[in-house]
Amino acid sequence: MGFLVLPKIIAGDIDAQGLYKKHCVTCHGNDGTGKTDLGVGLGARNFTDKEFQDSITDEQIVEQIENGTKEKMFPFKDKLTPEEMKALVPVIRAFGGR
Repeated sequence: MGFLVLPKIIAGDIDAQGLYKKHCVTCHGNDGTGKTDLGVGLGARNFTDKEFQDSITDEQIVEQIENGTKEKMFPFKDKLTPEEMKALVPVIRAFGGR
């Protein structure tokens, strides 16, 4: 499995790339494809998929991080601040080349 080199994304004092590694890599992987053992089992989104990237707004990404998705993604509203959730959007977008 290859690794996507992301630019260091820091929103204010928030290390969004560090947050991704801490909270998202287990399911979505370092490369954003969702092809990890847990990610495949849960049906994790493939952030590199253009169709996914084109179909979702930044606000919807934040909402999914906050509230999770039924039977797939756990909510992070008790683990991340609203600012941290917003800071993850550019990291997720970077996987799609945006």
